[in-house]
Amino acid sequence: MAEQGKSPVTIVRQETRITSGVEVTQKLIHAAKTLASILRGTLGPRGLDKGLYKTSGEFAVTSDGARVLNDLLIKNPGAKLLVSLGKAQEAAIGDGVTSTVLFSGALLDEAGRLIRKGVHPLTVVDGYLAAVEIAISSLENEIQSCSQNDVETLEKVAMTALGGRAAGSDTKYAKLLVEALLKVTHDTESGLRCDSEDILFDKFEDGEINDTRLLSGVFWRQRIPMERMAGVRENAKVALLNCDIKQREMKRDSEIELQSAEDLQKFMLIQEETLGAIADNIISTGAEIICSSGDVEKIILHRLAAEGKVVIHGLDGKQLTQLAQASGAAVVEHLDDLSSDNLGIVGRMEAERRMATEAVQDRIIFDACEGPLVTILVGGAMGVEETIRGMYDALRATSLTITEGGTLPGGGASHMIASKAVKEAAEKIADRTRLGMEAFSRALEMLPWMLAANSGANPLDALLELRSAVRDGVEAAGIAADGSIESMNNILEPAESILHGIIAATETANTLLRCDQVISSRGD
Repeated sequence: MAEQGKSPVTIVRQETRITSGVEVTQKLIHAAKTLASILRGTLGPRGLDKGLYKTSGEFAVTSDGARVLNDLLIKNPGAKLLVSLGKAQEAAIGDGVTSTVLFSGALLDEAGRLIRKGVHPLTVVDGYLAAVEIAISSLENEIQSCSQNDVETLEKVAMTALGGRAAGSDTKYAKLLVEALLKVTHDTESGLRCDSEDILFDKFEDGEINDTRLLSGVFWRQRIPMERMAGVRENAKVALLNCDIKQREMKRDSEIELQSAEDLQKFMLIQEETLGAIADNIISTGAEIICSSGDVEKIILHRLAAEGKVVIHGLDGKQLTQLAQASGAAVVEHLDDLSSDNLGIVGRMEAERRMATEAVQDRIIFDACEGPLVTILVGGAMGVEETIRGMYDALRATSLTITEGGTLPGGGASHMIASKAVKEAAEKIADRTRLGMEAFSRALEMLPWMLAANSGANPLDALLELRSAVRDGVEAAGIAADGSIESMNNILEPAESILHGIIAATETANTLLRCDQVISSRGD
C-alpha cells in the first residue's frame, strides 16, 4: 500500500501506451486480416499481380507472396507476426507463403467472430489445437509417395508451383526444372542430396523467355584477357588457382645494386626464366583452361597464350568453388601444389569476346560437365527477375518432394479433406471446444473459396458444389483453374509444404489470440 502523501511510482515512460483486454485482441485480429487481404488476389493460377512502388522509385510487378510481404513497410505488431510467418514458410519450404498467410488470417477472422459472441480466446485456442492434430492426421493418410524416379509426378509438382507465373504457361519449363534436379541429385555419405542450391540461375538478356536453357556447368560474365583465347574448346582440362599467377613477392624490403647494363640484362633474364618456369609448370600439367582468383604476370600470360591456353583471372572464390563442383577439379591454393591430379574436365567451353564497357563483359559458358552443379540461363529482358524467382520457388518445391518423398493434391483439395475430418470430429465434442474446431474447419475452406473467386467463378456456388463432391467421395476434389470442380490428381504439391503451412499458421494465430495486452513505448 502506497504511503499517504507520496506520489505513485513511475514504472514506464509517460508516452508509453498500454492497451488491454478484448480491444487488444480485436485490433490484432483486424490488422492481421487486413494484411492477409492484400495477398488474396494473388492466390492460384488465375491470381493477379501486385505493383510494388518502393521509396527508392523502383517499381516491380509480382504475384509472389513472399516478395510482397518482404517489401511492405509494416507497423502493426499483429501484421508483423504474419510477415514473420510468411518468412518462416519461405525459409523452410520455399513455396506456399500466400496460402499459409491467408489460412492464418482466416483462423483469426473466425476467432474474432467467436470472441465478439463472448467465447473466451483460450477456448478458441483449445479448439484450434485439437483441430490441427486431426487435420494433420487426416492428410498424412492421403500422402502419395514419390521418389526421384517418378519423373511424371515431379513434373506435376513443378507445374503446379509454376502456376500463375510467366514460366507456368508451358510444360517445358517444368520438365527443365525436373531435369536440372535429377542432374544434381546424387548419393553422399550422409544420404541422398537433392539441393536446389546446386542449381544456379542467370539472365541471358539477348534472348526471349523461350530461349531459356539448361547448362551442365556454369555461366560467367568475365573479361577474357586476349582475343585469341575466345572461341570454343571441347573436352578441355581445367585448373583452378586461388592465388596469383606470378613470381612470389618478397616479404622483406631489399635493394639490388647493378654495376653495368650487362648485370641488368642478366637480372632481367633470370626474372624471365623464373616466370617461364612458372608457365612451364602450368603447361606440363596438361591444363588447357586456367582460372585464377588473382592477377597474371604478362610474360606468363603471353607464354600460355602462345601454347593455346585460355586464362581467366580476377575471379572470386565462389566462382572457383562452383566450377570445381561442376568439373571435378580441385581448387589449388599455391602454384607449387598444382599438378595433373588437380585438374577437372569441361565438356565444352564457349568464350564470346564483346566490346568492353563498365556494364558489359565477355560471356563464358562451361557446359557438358559431369559434376552435380548446373545453371539455368533464363532469357528475356522484361520481368526476368520475377521469372527466376518463380522458377526457383518451383525448384525448391520439387526438391522437397524428392527429399521428403510425398505429395498431396492441390487446388484446395487437401484443405477440404482436412476440413471434412475436423468437422466430423467436432460433432462428437460436447463442450465449447467444438466451436473452435468448427471455426478451424471453416477457415480451411477459405482457400478453395479464394481460388474460385480468383478464377472468376461464384465462390459460394463453387464451395457448396465442392462440399457435395467431397461428401460424395469424389477423389481429391478441388477447384480447377476455370473455377470448376475437378479431381486434383494432376495438381500436386509437396506434402511437407501443406502440412508445415497448416501447423505454422495455426501456431501464429494462437500466439495472437493468447495476447491480451500490448505495451507500446512509441506512444502509438
